[in-house]
Amino acid sequence: MGMSRERMAMMIDEAEQTGDHDLDAVEEATGLGVAIVRIQRQLRARAGSDMTPSQSSALARIEQDGPLRLGALAELEGTTAATMSRVIDSLSDRRLIERVPDPLDGRASLVRLRPEGGALLQQLRTRYTEALRRAMAELTPTERRAVLGTIPVLARLSDLLQSADRIEIG
Repeated sequence: MGMSRERMAMMIDEAEQTGDHDLDAVEEATGLGVAIVRIQRQLRARAGSDMTPSQSSALARIEQDGPLRLGALAELEGTTAATMSRVIDSLSDRRLIERVPDPLDGRASLVRLRPEGGALLQQLRTRYTEALRRAMAELTPTERRAVLGTIPVLARLSDLLQSADRIEIG
């Protein structure tokens, strides 16, 4: 599905105001963003989880890098400590993570994954993988090769967006 006329007009106005006359690049970036959001939304729906994207991302980050201090987790997730505190509270209420004393600083605490959180992540990954496998099976061999060829590029794009020296918008 393409971009709405209203959205495209807004993008053109924004490009003209900022001096960015490469409208193809704007449309490509917008289209990529829309496709990624839609895929993510469909995967969440098929996983049958009521977790928000912020909750599932934080839970996966804790699994990958934890135990972590709340501030470090917020920085890694690109959000504020106050916002991350709310996410952590919701994950703790569900008994998916727990707060433990920081062995290096008794005044601070770390958040770490509970076994229930690890089990939920595994369940979600299994469901996501199955949904993607089924969708990929519907693609032509050429389409599958094209999708698979984008994986390293999308991983690099993710790294660029995550890097501390990325260009800030606004």
